[in-house]
Amino acid sequence: MDLFEHTTHWVKGEIFEGSTIIVSGVLTFIVGFLLWQFGTTPNSKTLIIPTFVVGVLFVAMGISMVYSNNKRLPEMEAAFRQNNTEFAKIEKQRVEDFQILYPISLAVSTVCIALTLIFFWFTKNETLYATGIALSVFGIALIVIDYFSNERAAIYYEQILKNLQ
Repeated sequence: MDLFEHTTHWVKGEIFEGSTIIVSGVLTFIVGFLLWQFGTTPNSKTLIIPTFVVGVLFVAMGISMVYSNNKRLPEMEAAFRQNNTEFAKIEKQRVEDFQILYPISLAVSTVCIALTLIFFWFTKNETLYATGIALSVFGIALIVIDYFSNERAAIYYEQILKNLQ
C-alpha cells in the first residue's frame, strides 16, 4: 500500500468521524426538540436550550470536518502525483502541527466535566444542572472523538515516516 492509500484511509476516517458527529448532533437536537414538546418538569424545560446548543455545535463541527476533508482529498492526490516525497514531507509537518490539538481538546473536556461536577455538587440551580449535563455530553464526545482521531493520526504518521525512509 502506497502513502496515498494511507492518506485516503486517513481522510475517509476523518469524513466518517465528521459524519458520526453530524448524526450525534442531529440526535442531540432531536432530544432537545422532544424535551421542548414533551418535557413537563422544570429540569426538562431548562435542558432544552443547552441541548439545542450542543446539537448545533456537533452539527457545525461535523459539517466542517466532512467539507474540509472532501475538499482536501483531490488536492492531496494532485500533490502526491506531482511529487510524492515532497507530499510526504508536507503531510509529516501537517500531522505534527495538529498534535497540539489533542492535549487542548483533553483540557477542554476536563474543564467541561469539572464544571459539571461543580454545578451538581455546589449548587441547586436547575439552569446550571442543565448546562452541566450539556457540558458533560460535549466533553465526553470530545474525548471519544479524539481517542479515535489520535489513533488514526499515529498510524498515518508511522506510514509517513516509513515512506520518508
